[in-house]
Amino acid sequence: MATFEHRLLQPTRAFQALARTWRGRFILAFITAQLLIPLRYYIAHRDPHDERFAWRMFSPMRMAQCAPKATLDGKPLDLHTEFHEAWVELASRGRFVVVEAMGKRLCEQHPGSSIVLSIDCTYIDREPERYGGYDMCNVPQL
Repeated sequence: MATFEHRLLQPTRAFQALARTWRGRFILAFITAQLLIPLRYYIAHRDPHDERFAWRMFSPMRMAQCAPKATLDGKPLDLHTEFHEAWVELASRGRFVVVEAMGKRLCEQHPGSSIVLSIDCTYIDREPERYGGYDMCNVPQL
């Protein structure tokens, strides 16, 4: 019968045997990446609506509903006439990167104009919030 110490050393020996081959190192690196990549959402992430690659399978954030709004020199701008439906749909999910790219593109198309973009989001688990609301040509991030 194996002793307690022997049973504790078996996983360590298996790990060492796996790490000796290039295939084993690849497998270990892949598994490590799969465990570490989702940490980006919790540590260095400024967009709470973008839960891709996070451990958030049943998150209430997916139920957030956002309404992107834009003005060009103080006049309302219809985003559906300026952008493809896919862009507007992603902006409606509250994706900061998409809204910032929309602002950048509008600033390039209308140089010298004031482009104000905002996103009004409602949530099921907290109070509504507004992001943006200022000139995207001067401040390009929400």
